Amino acid sequence: MNEFHTNIPDKTFEKLNSNGDFTRLAVSPGIINKHYTPAQFQTIAKVVGETGAIKYSASYSILLSIPSVVVANTIEELEEAGLYVAKQGPIVAMKACDFCDGDKMEAAPITEQLYQSLEGISVPTRLRLNVNGCASACYNPVYDDIGLVYQKDSFDVYLGAVPMGANAQAGTLFAKRVGVEHIEDLLKQIISLYKEHARPNEPFYKFYRRTKCADYWKDLI
Repeated sequence: MNEFHTNIPDKTFEKLNSNGDFTRLAVSPGIINKHYTPAQFQTIAKVVGETGAIKYSASYSILLSIPSVVVANTIEELEEAGLYVAKQGPIVAMKACDFCDGDKMEAAPITEQLYQSLEGISVPTRLRLNVNGCASACYNPVYDDIGLVYQKDSFDVYLGAVPMGANAQAGTLFAKRVGVEHIEDLLKQIISLYKEHARPNEPFYKFYRRTKCADYWKDLI
């Protein structure tokens, strides 16, 4: 029976850092693609080696604990294998569903455009933008800071989810059927409001719930 075998791992990120300097990398096949190749898994195993650790996460990525002294070389090797290494820090971080494993790709071009335009923008605390390519919304966009649900040349926009904790709850519908041609501008305005009006280190959900009655939100719709 392996279901509950070794419940407590030997190499957590905290344990590794107690004996050295390690960095955690979030790795995936891409923003949309969720399928790893055997060669990519071989690369992951190689760069982690015997000293690091590999952990599955709930955010569509695998977390690698790598000695900090080799991080730059490790990222280069992972990217050469076709893997996406997520940027860290207080930035706009984007994720997406798998577009039904590529069967429903209508929203893929605008998703890539949003990534090129918004990913990495500096914000008070990390802001998670989740794009789903159809109304099924099976990758739970309403449970991220900004959730987009695509429906026929438009997006429904959800804001302010509390993703975890005793008060966890879904975001609320902020705007319905925002045209594809307008969604990038709307998101840039939302991000600008967050940067301008948030308190230091204030998470997006706290900022939105504190300010959602302010006039500047009404001007966006």
